[in-house]
Amino acid sequence: MKAGIHAKRILLMVAPLALMLCAAVVVPVALERWEDRRERLDAIQAERVALYRARLEPCPGKVDSTGIKELALRPGEIGVDVFPEFAAPEGFRLSHASLSGHAGVSAAGYLPPPPPPPGRAEVNQAIEPLAPTYKTFPPVVLPQALGARALETLKAEIDHADAAGSMGLDGITYILRYDDKCAFAWSPAPGTRAHKIVGLVNALDSLSKEDARNATALHADVSRWIAELESDTRELAD
Repeated sequence: MKAGIHAKRILLMVAPLALMLCAAVVVPVALERWEDRRERLDAIQAERVALYRARLEPCPGKVDSTGIKELALRPGEIGVDVFPEFAAPEGFRLSHASLSGHAGVSAAGYLPPPPPPPGRAEVNQAIEPLAPTYKTFPPVVLPQALGARALETLKAEIDHADAAGSMGLDGITYILRYDDKCAFAWSPAPGTRAHKIVGLVNALDSLSKEDARNATALHADVSRWIAELESDTRELAD
């Protein structure tokens, strides 16, 4: 009986020391692992925020209409023009209810060229006007909810265009306009917000040139890009 009591007393005396020793060893290791995990999560979040902020750029100057009556924007409409490096431009007009595509010419004037490198004189080169040969496509009627979401999404992206300049020589330029506002992207890198905006633009461009009877199959692509942009905004907006 006494042996059992002594053993219990020894155990009660030793247990706190064992716990303290265990804490002295385990706690620093756990804290170090937690710090490593937190640093990794912070790095991942910082990268996501950086990609989110790589969005549209404000147009460097006033972008005028090319004066083609059929492609003129009505108040509140969004006009998008796509300028591939080695192909004719194309684009579309978007309202809350319909989408009208065009190809072979642009509705927007060209962006002014980037400034010359330091020490080099600027060369004024007139841009030859495009031949007035182009095609317009019959308007595609959009479901009301989808049209409204697409319109508001692109307007918000134009309003918040603040990325630094990244324009180069070879690539595709996307010009987005509504009312007196203008923004653009130039061959954005995958994963950036500008790349996702261009994904939505390309989906709408394809839809604007699709036969109305087959257009419904492309609605899912448009909706998917909008949902991804909306999700990023909810999670990463300042």
